[in-house]
Parts: sequence; structure tokens; C-alpha cells
Amino acid sequence: MFVLVLRAFETDGSHPKMTMIETYSSRRPTAVSSTRCALLAIVAAGAAAGMSLPALGQQMPAGDGPDPLASLSETAPTVINMILIRVNGDPILLSDLRSRVDERVDLARVSLPEAEIEAQLPALRWAVLEGMVEEKMMEQRADRLGIIIGPNDLDRYIANVQEQNGFASEADLLAEMAKFGMTMDDLREQGRRSMQQQRLVFEEVNRSIIVTDTDIQEYFEENLEDFRNPEEVRLEQLVFIGDTSGLADQAAAAATQLQGGADLETVGGEYVDATPVPDSNTFIGIPDLTEALAEAVPGLETGVWSEPIPQGFGLSIVRVIERTQKTVAELDDVRENIRQRLLGVRSQERMQEYMGELRAGTRLEILDTRLERLRNAWGTVETKVDVGQ
Repeated sequence: MFVLVLRAFETDGSHPKMTMIETYSSRRPTAVSSTRCALLAIVAAGAAAGMSLPALGQQMPAGDGPDPLASLSETAPTVINMILIRVNGDPILLSDLRSRVDERVDLARVSLPEAEIEAQLPALRWAVLEGMVEEKMMEQRADRLGIIIGPNDLDRYIANVQEQNGFASEADLLAEMAKFGMTMDDLREQGRRSMQQQRLVFEEVNRSIIVTDTDIQEYFEENLEDFRNPEEVRLEQLVFIGDTSGLADQAAAAATQLQGGADLETVGGEYVDATPVPDSNTFIGIPDLTEALAEAVPGLETGVWSEPIPQGFGLSIVRVIERTQKTVAELDDVRENIRQRLLGVRSQERMQEYMGELRAGTRLEILDTRLERLRNAWGTVETKVDVGQ
């Protein structure tokens, strides 16, 4: 079984908006079809807020010793399903864990070799399992708070999925979903769960986050370097392409001629390996220059030819025609940028606190001794049953 998910989240200031496709198949494919590739590209564009799992390809700690979740997966011939964990009494099943892991692996196959995927599977399995526990906690909390997603919400959700993913009609969307064994009821249920989670995060995390004008002013003053516009220059060059050791004498002679007032084009014409690059009347930011020029140009006097500067391709003799000085942006021009930075940082911090609060109030029953590592991570009330290796 595999699962394919599309998640993209926005907010209109009061209610989060989200698109999601989750598709099911009764068997796992051995190759990724072109149709699935198109859908997988959509998947890669979005991620769930609050509990985003690391993608394969990122570095994730694998832990010490053998992977107990791998041994659980290897029970497939004899165990159809089993309860791994109860979260406040609600079960997380082995079949669901397998499905979620397969989903992530299927996504990774679009861009990663099998060997790299295999190497990261142990860490991925643990990340998926912990994410499923957190998802269950949030679902329970939302239910307790009475956060309800109504039919009109789901209608807008479906329309949003259809529009953002380029389906001309709902029938086209359904036809594509049917290829993966998914119905409209499946999509609406997935939308209900995900929108409920998003509204929970908004109500209990994001709504309480405030960024004042004083916060913005203080951040601006403490991080002025982040808001400096870089120095820009207009340049002309004489470029020598080739091995620097063989060009050094030519370049030194050319630099002497240019520094004496000779014309760029005339000097360039005297050397077979030289190419004049006249001023294009365009300013270039110092950070946009090559590494060698970015280091040398700020120290050059305007209007004076430099000595030969080693580059990756050879040597350059440079003259700064005109330059602008570094300037600090006006606060009003970057105010919204700062507000969003602070909101993002505070939202992440508050989300971590919030998840800690949910964990502290959660009874986590671990029903398999192979999941002992999860107890160490959570430190919550749990029971263990040794079901064998």
C-alpha cells in the first residue's frame, strides 16, 4: 500500500486555507509512472505546518543499534496488523505506519537513488511514527475544543484543490484520483482532518503571537547589517583567459600600459590572450561579482586600473568606473519583512512549547518493547508488552 499526499497551506489572516490530495492503492508500485510524477511534483510544493516530517535527502539521526521498526516491517508475512501505541486510548496501527513510510519513500524515489533511501529508512521510520503520535494528540485536542469543519469549508477546500492543481472540472479531478483508488469521500475526510489541525494551530498557537512596532524597531536596530543595500559598481576589465603562470608577464605589462592612460581596446588588441570587457553602464552588486573580484574591488580606487587579479579562468585587470555606497534600507520599506520574520520565529518557538504541553498531558501506552526508544523521547506514562522479536 502507498499513500500520496498534497499539502499546501496559506492563511487569510483569520482562517488557514489548505489543499491536500491523499491517494491509496491496494499494492505498492515498483516504478513511478509519469502521472504519479506529476502528482508527486505537486506534493513536493507543500508541507504540513506544525508537524512537518523531514524529507528523505535531509540528514536525520538514525540512533544506535539495530532498527526495531525494521523488524516490525519484516513481520508482514505473519502479522496482518497490530496496535503499536495507544495515544490516550486511541490506537496507532502497524498498517498505518507502513503506509505512511511507503508514502515518504515513494516521494523520495522521484529524486533519490535506492541506496540513499535505504540508508535513511531507519531514521525516517522513527520520524514518521513520532509524527503520527503528534497528529493523534492534535486531533484529540481539536475534538475537545469543538473545532468543526463544516460542509461549506470542505466544498471550498475541494474547489481550491481543483483550481490550484489545474483540473478543469471536478470530474477531471475525480478521474485522476480514481487512478489511485481514491474517492471524493476520501478527499473530503482528509481535508476535514487537515483543516481541523490547521485551525487548532491557529487558535492555540498563532492567534496569541503578537509583534509590536517596538519589536520591529528593536529588531531593525539590532540587525542593521541585514538591511544594508550592498555597494554596487560599474566596471571595465581586460581579461586574460588561460593558465595564470603563462599569462602573468603579459598581464603585468598590460596593467602598466592601462595605468599609464592607454586605451582599453588598444591594449587588448596587442595581446592574443586578452579580451577587453568595456563598461556596459550597468551597476553590479559586490556580492554578485566573482569571489576574487568581490574581495578585490572594494579596495580599489575609483578610476584607477588594478594590478592583475587571479581568477578561476585566468587573470583580470579591473577599473571601477563608478560606485554606490552601502546604504541602510528605510524601516518602513522593510517593516513587513521584519514582522514576518518575527512571526515565523515566534510561531516555531510557541509550536514547540505547545507540543510539549500536549505531550505532558498525553497518556502514551507503548505496546511493543521494540518501541522503547519512543518512551525515552517522551517520558510519558506507558505500558509495555513483550510480543517477541
